[in-house]
Amino acid sequence: MLVGPSVAQEAVRRACGAAVDPIALFQATVPMLEPALRFDRWCGLLLDPATLMNTGGYHDEGLPVEVLPRLLEIEVGETDANAMLALNRSRAGVSTLDRATRGRPTDSRRFREVLAPVGLGREMRAVLRDRGSVWGGLVLFRSSNDPDFSDDDVTLMVEVGADLARAVRRCLLHSEHEHRDNADGPGVAMLTVDDTDVAFDMASRAVGRWLEDIPDGRVQPSGIPLTVVTLARRALRSEVAAADLRLRGRSGRWLTLYAEVVEPGTPQPRPTTGRVSLVIEPTRPHELAQVIADAYALTPREREVARLVVAGHTNREIATMLWLSVYTVQDHLKAIFAKLDVRNRAQLTSRMFFDQYLPHQVERTPLGGDGWYIT
Repeated sequence: MLVGPSVAQEAVRRACGAAVDPIALFQATVPMLEPALRFDRWCGLLLDPATLMNTGGYHDEGLPVEVLPRLLEIEVGETDANAMLALNRSRAGVSTLDRATRGRPTDSRRFREVLAPVGLGREMRAVLRDRGSVWGGLVLFRSSNDPDFSDDDVTLMVEVGADLARAVRRCLLHSEHEHRDNADGPGVAMLTVDDTDVAFDMASRAVGRWLEDIPDGRVQPSGIPLTVVTLARRALRSEVAAADLRLRGRSGRWLTLYAEVVEPGTPQPRPTTGRVSLVIEPTRPHELAQVIADAYALTPREREVARLVVAGHTNREIATMLWLSVYTVQDHLKAIFAKLDVRNRAQLTSRMFFDQYLPHQVERTPLGGDGWYIT
């Protein structure tokens, strides 16, 4: 029995309001859309707002594991239709592969080499955007015998995507509050990357613990998370021979992953094979600043004011430093309090995690007279 779009959207909205974990959010909400959108397979993604790299997600209902290595190669190193980066530049943030190829899906490498071989012919992708940043993605698949997703289907996905994006952002932010004091040591590993697989040469004991915390599917036979495989291949193709990303672990802790090419296996400047070092560690305080600022939707000026407030400066001092009037500083501070739902400076300091949001000292360079600026 088909369910109308309004019924499905309302069910998703209620589930979003109760969610505290992004993976559980996908598991709870996406099946609610199936009666209205009629899809066969799906996957929910968590994306780094800064890079749009996949930082995990729910893949159990997605593509078969045997086609994932080729999918990763296309996503990381090749240009193809309906990519997440292109969707993010679009107004709607939602499209189908048929629309992106103007009715010629066979023009897509992903269609020819990933979808068609497993009997899937239709794909709809959505970036989950909230407050100007991308926090996740959703991909729905239909079989080759089914028609493409309709305009009404796309419209429903746009509307539902807004609810999902807000919920994902809130879940990620909530997890950072819950686990910001939990710290362990970094893990170090060496990977060998070839055209078909990524495998460990060596790995410290801590790497195993961190890998278990990554909420993503595994590539066989190595069992390495898709996120790590993607990162290693991205490093090989990078002009600087390195790549990094942030992700939220199953435990709620934020992790930072660094990959650096130590021995290219194919000729420069863009090798596709080689040895790659991997470091996994809890995200350092200053690295999380951009995510926190994005999550609270602070403007550039509000970020400057917040940094100086939690550093202990008075409104008059901040006005002098930023060449503003005291009244303007007060207006910015009111807006900051409202966005972060705090009532005073002490609560703001706690919410903004002074030790991780701001360097311990603000350097000031004299402009002459009574003015200063921050370096």
